[in-house]
Amino acid sequence: MSLQTLWLIAALLLAGFEMLTGTFYLLAIALGLLSAAGMAFFGLTFTIQAITAALVSLLAVAVLKHWQSTRTPPPEEISSDIGQHVTIVEWQGERRARVRYRGTLWDAELTADTPTGLDEYIIIATHGNSLTLNHSPLRHP
Repeated sequence: MSLQTLWLIAALLLAGFEMLTGTFYLLAIALGLLSAAGMAFFGLTFTIQAITAALVSLLAVAVLKHWQSTRTPPPEEISSDIGQHVTIVEWQGERRARVRYRGTLWDAELTADTPTGLDEYIIIATHGNSLTLNHSPLRHP
């Protein structure tokens, strides 16, 4: 069995394992092994094949890390709930309530400076499955 075939089998195995993990890192390393198979196809020595596999794998992993870092949103953009209007369904004390939001009931708490007794508020923060509400200046001047 030739070195080219061994590099291709190793690349296919890593690509197959990648389907189990879904992280793309094994796919980046498989790309390096595939490039080593290309070097073997042109008849270059095993040392050049191994160095090519290592360099291409490192480059692919670096590109993957950079791509992932650009796709992670900043923390202030994570919650799209902030700024949404909610309607009070039931008061559970002076500053706590159950509100209807996105088709279900949520626990909510008013901020200290928010007037109580109104029907509609806006979400200013989320803490797990609890919402922090403030007065809606657009609907209640």
